[in-house]
Amino acid sequence: MRISIGFLQIFFLLCIAAPTRTTICFALKQSDDGSSVPSSRGIGGKRSSSKSSSWRGNAATKRPDDFKAFQAKDNMEELEFATFSSGDFAKAEARYGCLRDVFATNVGYSSLNADWRQRFKVGEKERVLMQGHRVSGDDVETVRVYYEGGMRTYKTLLDMHFQMLEPEPWVVRRGQGDSKMYAHAIYPHTQEQLKAATEIVKEKHEKRIGPRGERVATKIVQNLRKDDGAFNFRPVEREKQKSQLMNRVELQTTQAKWNTDEHFKNDSWVFNSTEAMFVNGYLAGACSQNDHDGFEKPHDDVENTLRSFEMNLERLESLGLVHLHPDVVMVPPLGGKKQLDKDREEMLKRQERIKRGLPEFEDFDEFDDEKVKHKDKDGEL
Repeated sequence: MRISIGFLQIFFLLCIAAPTRTTICFALKQSDDGSSVPSSRGIGGKRSSSKSSSWRGNAATKRPDDFKAFQAKDNMEELEFATFSSGDFAKAEARYGCLRDVFATNVGYSSLNADWRQRFKVGEKERVLMQGHRVSGDDVETVRVYYEGGMRTYKTLLDMHFQMLEPEPWVVRRGQGDSKMYAHAIYPHTQEQLKAATEIVKEKHEKRIGPRGERVATKIVQNLRKDDGAFNFRPVEREKQKSQLMNRVELQTTQAKWNTDEHFKNDSWVFNSTEAMFVNGYLAGACSQNDHDGFEKPHDDVENTLRSFEMNLERLESLGLVHLHPDVVMVPPLGGKKQLDKDREEMLKRQERIKRGLPEFEDFDEFDDEKVKHKDKDGEL
């Protein structure tokens, strides 16, 4: 194959390992000043589409026609907020941050005790220790979630809270500093939230019972806004927010373009940015489309969601997502197209298995396989 090289335009082929385990190359063109910039033209001078291929991301359970664009929010004051203690707040923040209609998350500490005001005063935006010492239950790991969609979204958050506590929602892990650090709790801030939380906790108590009669350990702590209860929350410092994103050593380098005044060193970006929240959840694996948890997420097309944040080439490259840059041209190497076609064929097979109610992957034993075939013949599936 001949590749024409223009006077001011030279293409370089750089190879990376794609998530599909297929080697993929992208082309960069050289600008007039000699610096390498992404090329908007492919091999032979043909302009490439700004969109990726029709096969979008890893979504085995979604149809491309169902995908919706994800839009970030600029004004956080317009959003409602909810507060949950769902165990380890780093893991919980990642899971909440991947849900549709959630636009920001913060982690911090709240008190389970009704008399918390005796030890804390209400500051400008949080509770502040007034005097004496904290008691057990004053520093429970908590996630505050900012969302839109009213009670519809709040009920989804409640469902996610209990889903994260499975398979044993009656087991509470003990903390080192505060023995109740990982307690399970819901902190309603409005009468509507209080009603919804009360109903679902009552339902779980009646239906979710352990082998020895154990009941769910989630406690409802009334922190209504009118009683200043919303201030029963102390966010942790910036460095402990979005831990899956902020604590990655490879993202602290100068080349990665994350540890800058605009991003990692910017309080507003870390605490309020939808981009920081979603990338954190993505890196934690919480945005995986194949977890079958039944929740609608903004990652119905994970690639377009990440693409909507318009990250520069360096930051995308540090995440292994350079192919999402609008000016990067993906060029399969020799034999790559055959592998991509094979991957697409496997994806279609997985989609068909899910529609039939079968396991997504063919990794069950021979006995189960024969049982499924028998059910298919009887028309039960």
